[in-house]
Amino acid sequence: MRITRLGGRLTARALSAVLLTVALTATGLLVASPPKARAFAEDVCYTPGAPPHSCAPLPFACPPSDAHDPICGARAFFRYGYTLRQPLGGRSLVHTDSTYIMARKIGFSLQDAYWIAAYSEATDLGTFRPRDMRGNPVPNAAALTTKDISGLVRTHFKTGGFLFHFLPTMRGPRSPLPNGLRPDVDDPRHEVMLTHIRRWAMEGPGSNAPLCTGGFTDRTARGDYATGTTCYGGPNPAPINGKYSLVDPIPIPFQNVTGRQVITDGVTSERFDAHVGPQSANARIGIYVHALGDRISHHECTDEGTIAPPAQGRRSFDIDLLQPDCDQGPHAVRHEYETGVDFHSLDPHDRTTEAALSMVYDELVNFARVRGVLNPEATTPAAKKAVVTDGLLPALERRNPEARIRAVTAVGCRLGVPAFPGSPRC
Repeated sequence: MRITRLGGRLTARALSAVLLTVALTATGLLVASPPKARAFAEDVCYTPGAPPHSCAPLPFACPPSDAHDPICGARAFFRYGYTLRQPLGGRSLVHTDSTYIMARKIGFSLQDAYWIAAYSEATDLGTFRPRDMRGNPVPNAAALTTKDISGLVRTHFKTGGFLFHFLPTMRGPRSPLPNGLRPDVDDPRHEVMLTHIRRWAMEGPGSNAPLCTGGFTDRTARGDYATGTTCYGGPNPAPINGKYSLVDPIPIPFQNVTGRQVITDGVTSERFDAHVGPQSANARIGIYVHALGDRISHHECTDEGTIAPPAQGRRSFDIDLLQPDCDQGPHAVRHEYETGVDFHSLDPHDRTTEAALSMVYDELVNFARVRGVLNPEATTPAAKKAVVTDGLLPALERRNPEARIRAVTAVGCRLGVPAFPGSPRC
């Protein structure tokens, strides 16, 4: 029986490799660029002059309890690879609309809530411009468009942008796996990148907190590499060597060096506030809550991943994401689980939308408290339940994308939050 099961797994993995190679070739990704790294991927995509469509709905033939199904994995990857190369792209109702509604109800002003959400989406796309229900930019789109932060984009391996979306932990190979559905934001020794971005966002504009590639600072007296005062190595940067999974054991290698994070061409992180301008405080929060959501979205991969810090005879930080749950097939399928499905039908470890919205809500409460704008009522379980459990989650389960947008918008309207720009008015 053990041999039969092992043979079955190997056959499925081999089939996954073949199917993904076909999908990569068909979409042009194999020769053009590394595979798209997505987390809470755009679920609503735009077609010029037409209603929004689902970027990659879970096919009816694919079960919501087997992310490793090779055929479903190849289909999901092919669909995302095709759709996300279309000119107008789309948006994630988790990263944008849901974040906007939560931020406003927690106490941020309408303007601040918008910019937090806009920069959350821009962390995936480089820039964000709101569009209406026909794919057209909203009338005041220029005033609502973010600055370029393409150095943080998920596919930009050379700038370190990839590591804002795939955040492994610094742990030994024999250490217990972390709980990526509820990562510890106060654990800089292990949750290096997450706590690093959080500190940078919490300190705010004008602070001395650096934003470093990979989150790697000089080691502190407490023994962590996340909360130092300078990026690791200073004028003598250390290599960052990583491997990410196409289909384990086929790696996608990537290299970088420690230092200040690239924000866009010619701009590194010490110039972030000047580059972004008046919305830099909100942009920092948006980038952080995006990274937090992605840590949870990708937890099946990043919980198993590891970071090895420099040691005697080795100056590099070595990142290992060559894990079965980092394979592109299950990665793509799990994004199909994030909207448009009955969340209760998913395995507990795949219920990432519920986990992410809950934790992003809690963190927005913390940031609102520091800024002095917290609505005290937002800290009650009843208030959170009304926004998240009874509001956003049922709305995000709607399979039809237009109905999903309208349902999410209706949640905000019931709570006194005007529609996100481009969505139907209350």
